[in-house]
Amino acid sequence: MKRNGPFPGRLGWIKPAGRITFGGALCLTLVKSGTLAKPMRRIGWVYGQVQDRLDLDGASLFETTHRRRTEVPIHEHEFPYLALLINGKYREPSSRGDSHFVPFSAVYHPEYTRHAGVVEEHGCRFFTLELEPCWLRKMGAKLPHDSVFDWHGQRFLWLMLRLFREYRDEESRFSLTMESLKLEALAALGQSKNDGDKEPASAWPRLREKMHDSFREPLRIGDLAGAAGVHPVHAARLFRRRTGLTPGEYLQRLRAQHACRLMQQPGRSLCEISYDSGFCDQSHMNRVLRRFAQCSPGTIRMLTQ
Repeated sequence: MKRNGPFPGRLGWIKPAGRITFGGALCLTLVKSGTLAKPMRRIGWVYGQVQDRLDLDGASLFETTHRRRTEVPIHEHEFPYLALLINGKYREPSSRGDSHFVPFSAVYHPEYTRHAGVVEEHGCRFFTLELEPCWLRKMGAKLPHDSVFDWHGQRFLWLMLRLFREYRDEESRFSLTMESLKLEALAALGQSKNDGDKEPASAWPRLREKMHDSFREPLRIGDLAGAAGVHPVHAARLFRRRTGLTPGEYLQRLRAQHACRLMQQPGRSLCEISYDSGFCDQSHMNRVLRRFAQCSPGTIRMLTQ
């Protein structure tokens, strides 16, 4: 997982179809905040200011901001994406009628969808999950050929909001949780090749056993799916159905519980406990424990003595 702030890099420019008159700035603004160790993969975004980009396996998360009223000409995005409007108002004109976005409405557009847009007065801000077609093919995911609008939270809106919350929590966000939410959002579109496959009866016991045996290791959703013999999308959905949590959320709870148990041993330092529980460092363990227990590790240790 790679994270960068506002970034330099080559993006996929798709030439607008025809000559269009518009108001406001209409180029993608690349805000430079430092030197990158290595080039990031190209993303297919055209307009607005892209910032706080975070790359996951086969996908990129970022926010796009328009700071003033803007008429966006007809264009195409090279990659499929899901977008959640956070602030402002946005409209996509269409021959079948305009699509009006207000805060907390979401859309899925397949690759090379031709559309225009109007950013209303005072601008707007989107959170976007952009997907790599080659990764989708490798995953065996078949997304809808047409755009899907989620106006009232029936499909993927709430999953995108949870993904946005995890993405914005720079101190304690967890890559496995974001990967799981990404897969659940794809499953919510309802077009996976494996949707009709029935999970073997042993899938959940194997999935749970793998998680409990390996919670101190840097697990990925593919590791869990492989142990259970199911598709990664099914692994994410099975965890949600059985526990009400993503695999990442479940894993963080196992690590936090293990750390609390180790704190009963007076000779163990908090730094040692954090590594033995699977956290990357003591600071990470402190943040997770504060999220779950609403108190510090020192307080928990005092309570267990």
